[in-house]
Amino acid sequence: MKLAIFGGSFNPIHIGHLFLAEEVRLRFGYHKILFVPVNIPPHKTLAGGATDIDRLEMLNLSIKDNPNFQVDSLEIQRGGISYTYDTVEELEKKYSSVLEGKIGLIMGDDLVEGFSTWKNADILSEKTDLILARRMICSENNTVEFQYPHLELGNGVLPISSSDIRTRIISTENEFASKAWRYLVSEPVYEYIVQRRLYGFTNS
Repeated sequence: MKLAIFGGSFNPIHIGHLFLAEEVRLRFGYHKILFVPVNIPPHKTLAGGATDIDRLEMLNLSIKDNPNFQVDSLEIQRGGISYTYDTVEELEKKYSSVLEGKIGLIMGDDLVEGFSTWKNADILSEKTDLILARRMICSENNTVEFQYPHLELGNGVLPISSSDIRTRIISTENEFASKAWRYLVSEPVYEYIVQRRLYGFTNS
């Protein structure tokens, strides 16, 4: 089985995440894309508004109709700071009997600059197939310099982010901060956020 990991806060997961995962699967022939929600990010603060259980449930709701997508909560279960190197090692052992080739590691080009500071970055780049996806709109016409061996996805860029969605949820409707966000997430995730009033959601 060819396996690729898609890690992130998924706070909340949105259609851009799903689109990107499917592009990786089809472009490089992966059998399974594993969504791994972070516990404590090593390089940023995890925004509030939803619990770990909420983030996991929204992930499961988003992928439930795609047999090629799967969620693994190992980083949340492991606790502490989530290091990708530790996750890859754990997954190599877990899937050792069925794993075909190296695990693919999906990463956005917005992470390139800081990749050398990741735990065991040099070893990680050898243990995995790094898959570089466009996240920054400006990179559609510009090459991002990355010193590690990698595959370039060359995907289209959807200008969607979890932080923007959270902002839209609590915003007052105006020219710069529209409350329109429903179709930036899957319908089950929209309903989940509304029902549980996540991210400061109100009916106003």
